Amino acid sequence: EELGWGFAAPIRGQSCEGWCLYVSGLETEEDEPQVVEDRLHADLRFTELVAQFIGSVRQIRSLQEQKTQLSSFLSPKVVENVLGDATGSSLQPHEREVTVLFCDVHGFSRKTEQSLDNLMSLLGGVNLILETMADGILNYDGTIADFQGDSALGFWGWPVDLEDGPFPAIQAALKILDRFDLMQRSHGKLLEGFAIGIGIAHGRAIVGQIGTRRQAKVGVFGPVVNRGARLEGMTRQFGVPICIDVATVKFLREHFSEDFMRSRKLAKVFPKGMDTPVEVYELIPPSQKTTPQQNKIHRQYDQALTAVQDGEWGKAAEILQPSPESDGPSAFLKAFLEDHGPEPPKDWSGVIPLTVK
Repeated sequence: EELGWGFAAPIRGQSCEGWCLYVSGLETEEDEPQVVEDRLHADLRFTELVAQFIGSVRQIRSLQEQKTQLSSFLSPKVVENVLGDATGSSLQPHEREVTVLFCDVHGFSRKTEQSLDNLMSLLGGVNLILETMADGILNYDGTIADFQGDSALGFWGWPVDLEDGPFPAIQAALKILDRFDLMQRSHGKLLEGFAIGIGIAHGRAIVGQIGTRRQAKVGVFGPVVNRGARLEGMTRQFGVPICIDVATVKFLREHFSEDFMRSRKLAKVFPKGMDTPVEVYELIPPSQKTTPQQNKIHRQYDQALTAVQDGEWGKAAEILQPSPESDGPSAFLKAFLEDHGPEPPKDWSGVIPLTVK
């Protein structure tokens, strides 16, 4: 009520919606205005410039905050692509070819029961492993779609199309395993009893911003995601660190020599709760040296798996008899034959049904 004049300049930009800069002043003696309209023009122009400056600073700060948040889940290359898209179209859900990587910590539940009196130490160990997973995904330009307790989901193919197919995901998986092995040797009891399982699947999916109006995240959606999760679960059943699908194997065999990037067929299975069979392969790290004994075990397993699929279960059991229990796939196939043998059912299709996820 005591003010004689005022004006407002809008502060524009998404980060300051509804803001304005308000300037006001007093009247002079005996109701004679000290500042007339003509004299306010310079002040108004200056106020508009200040408002524009405030809006620019807010926008820059907002972009910096977005970049900081995105960098927790996206690689620097992906962040630049997202922030460089002025239209925001890259965040809209698209169907495209992707590779997904599921990575989980094995032994976590058992370790939790053993560490009830020292949960903070357990959390420190899990955080170290999650950091290893995140670094592996981000360092090879992947996107982290989610952390779920002691597991991580990463994917490739957004916002930049896959140029190298599943290869970056494979590089990330191998890096995660290598670093985890180093960490186990250097941290002793902190990571004792833990192991890592990784599943990699390749195919079509929907990627982009997924969620509701109030809460959303960058994610990936489709059957390939479920397949990747199931492949990770199969690492426990087959006793191997990395399981991959047939699409990934085809890419490897087309682009790399078998000496450099080796894979081993484990089985054709019906995952629990799924009606579509999945061919499962083990990815053998290049760092794993082959020996004549290992080659012999792998050949025996291939022969036994062929016999199982052909319904010759007795022959398969005989082939597997000398295989060591330390070979996870051989132990899996032996256990299957012991539980379901000695003869296959009449409707046997060669596909092994799995009873657990």
